[in-house]
Amino acid sequence: MSYRYDYTKSMMMKMFLAEPDRNGGSRVYCDFGKALEIIKILDSVTLGVHKIIYLVGWQYLGHDDKYPAFFKVNEYLKRREDESALESLLWLIEQGKKYNTTVSVHINLADAYENSPIFADYVVNKALIRNKNGKAAKIESYNGLPCYKIDYKAEWTSGLFKKRAEKLLSLLPLREIGTVHIDNFQCYVNNFPKVTAYEMQYYRKKIIDWFSQKGIDVTTEFTYREGALTGIGYGKVVRDILKSFYPIDLLGKVPAVWHVDKLTGEEIMKYYPHVYCGGRLSNKKYADALYYNIQCEELWKNSTDPQIWLGEFIRQFALINVPFFYLSSKIKKNYTENKNGVTVEFSDGTISDGAAGTIKIASRTLKEKDFVCLPIFWQENSYIAYSENNKKATLFLRGSIASLYTVTANGLVFLENIKILNEKITAELQEKTLYFIKT
Repeated sequence: MSYRYDYTKSMMMKMFLAEPDRNGGSRVYCDFGKALEIIKILDSVTLGVHKIIYLVGWQYLGHDDKYPAFFKVNEYLKRREDESALESLLWLIEQGKKYNTTVSVHINLADAYENSPIFADYVVNKALIRNKNGKAAKIESYNGLPCYKIDYKAEWTSGLFKKRAEKLLSLLPLREIGTVHIDNFQCYVNNFPKVTAYEMQYYRKKIIDWFSQKGIDVTTEFTYREGALTGIGYGKVVRDILKSFYPIDLLGKVPAVWHVDKLTGEEIMKYYPHVYCGGRLSNKKYADALYYNIQCEELWKNSTDPQIWLGEFIRQFALINVPFFYLSSKIKKNYTENKNGVTVEFSDGTISDGAAGTIKIASRTLKEKDFVCLPIFWQENSYIAYSENNKKATLFLRGSIASLYTVTANGLVFLENIKILNEKITAELQEKTLYFIKT
C-alpha cells in the first residue's frame, strides 16, 4: 500500500484541545488561535521539518464526546473574528501549511455514547457489540458516560460507516490533508449474533481501504494483535487481556501508530520504522537504541505557554527525534540484546548503543546521553547540536567553514564562523541550547 507521507521523515504529534467539563460545557486547553501560535514556534525551532499534528477534542464538547458522530466543530475553540468554529478550524488547517505543518484530526470509530445524535441508528441496525443476552454491552466509561463498542461488520453492511465517513469528508478537507488518526481502533468479539475477532479485523481493513482509496493515510493508536482472547472480559480493554501474540493484523495497512507495542525484538528490527513507524516504542530497550517520533501531547495539555513547554520540547526534539530521523535513513545490519539494553549496527558502520545512549561511527561520537551533533536531512549541508550541560564539544562536520547559530522561537541568531579542520571543530555549547550549523 502506498502512503501520502513518509512518517520516518515527519514529526507526528497530537495536540489536545478540549474535553467535556461534565457540566454541559467544554474544558479548553488550547483553542485554534493558540494552536497556530504553537505551530509557528514549532516550525522555527524544528528548522522547517515537516510536521503532522492531529487535533484531539475538536468536535462537539471535546475528546470522546458524542461518538459515533463527529459532524460539528467544538464552538468553544473558535476565534473571536470568525463566525463559527468550523471557519476557525479550516483557517488553522490552511495556516498550518505556511509553517510546514499538516493539521489533521483525531477521531474514534470504535466508541458509541447514548448522547450521540446518531446513537439510535446503531441500536436499530444492531451495530453495537452485544452480550450473549443480546443487549448492547457497556464496555468502558469516558466523561462519566457508559461507552459502547461498534460492530464493524454490522456498521459496514448496514451502510452506517460510509454514511458517517462521507459526512466527515464533506465537513473537513481530509482528501487534501491526506492523513487521519483513528484512536483506539480495536476489534471485539460480538456475542449476539456471533462475530469473531477475525471477522471484525476483516471489516476494519475494509474501513482503512476506504480511506486509502480517498487518498487518506490512516494512523492509529496501537499495534493490534487481537485473536481468540478478545472475547474475554468486556470490562477490560483488549490490549490488557492479550496473553499471546497473534499476527500483526494491520501490518502494511497503516504507516504509523502512536504506541509501537506488542512487537518482539525480531519484529522491531524487521519492521520498525520503515514498514511500521510510529511514536514511542513501548519496548524501552529498543526505544533507547532506535529512538522514535516524540509525541508532545502532554506538554501542551499542561500549558500553552512556551516559557513552560518549549525547553522540554527542544530537549526531546534534539535528543530523541533528530536521532530517530538520522538512524531511520540507514539500513540495520545486526543487533544484540542483553539485560542492559540493545545495540544496533547499521550497514555504514554506525553503532547505536541504547544502554550507553551513544551513536558512533568509527572513532567519532555523534551522540551521548545528553549531547548530540547530527546532520539533518531537510536542510542541505546542515547539522544540529545540543547539550543538556555546558560542554566543550568536538563536532564532526563535513565542509570547510561551519557557521554556528542558536535556534530560538523567533528564528536563528548568528554566533560565529569556525574553520573546519580534519572534519571537526571544537565549540563551547551552552546548556539546554539548540544550535544550527551550516557548512
